[in-house]
Amino acid sequence: MHYQIVIVGAGTGGIMTEAQLIKKNSKLNIAIIDPAEMHYYHPAFTLVGAGAYNMDKTKRTTASLIPAGAKWIKDFVSELHPDENALETQKSGKITYDYLILSPGLVNNLDLIEGLRDAVEKGVVCSNYIDPEFTWKKLQEFKGGNAIFTQPSTPIKCGGAPQKIAYLAADYLKNKTFTKPTNIVFATPGTVIFGVAEIRTTS
Repeated sequence: MHYQIVIVGAGTGGIMTEAQLIKKNSKLNIAIIDPAEMHYYHPAFTLVGAGAYNMDKTKRTTASLIPAGAKWIKDFVSELHPDENALETQKSGKITYDYLILSPGLVNNLDLIEGLRDAVEKGVVCSNYIDPEFTWKKLQEFKGGNAIFTQPSTPIKCGGAPQKIAYLAADYLKNKTFTKPTNIVFATPGTVIFGVAEIRTTS
């Protein structure tokens, strides 16, 4: 199989790129490769984690979002061969292209941080990137003490998301009564809250 353009990943980035290309030239021969039946709108996950949005509204079938005129190949990409303008898939075999766009997303690996998987499984750590509904559950069950919100030092897909959930959680918790001292902490590895000069403040 050969296509003018092959896009790996049918998340928001891949589908938006595909839609823009087809809008500019409907005659393009484009394929998008992704094995997932469901598409999740991740920007809303922070709101789900704060109980302000329904998780079901973040879900769409991948098939319903593929722009007309594009080919969806429901498969995993197993190898890239950029010198040959080709890639290998698990089921569909070899696919060649003139241009390749990579937007495969990420896979969470809890084992890269010692103790993280155990902490998540015990329910003392949660993440909107793993399960925002679980975040909301833990927020509702919070009995007081220290609630720590943080973010990694590496680039993330939404720089404001860790702060947004902290502020939304604080707003929810301010109306609850706790029998022990309670602190809400936002711990950042940087020296400023935002990198944009006009709005940044020291941490």
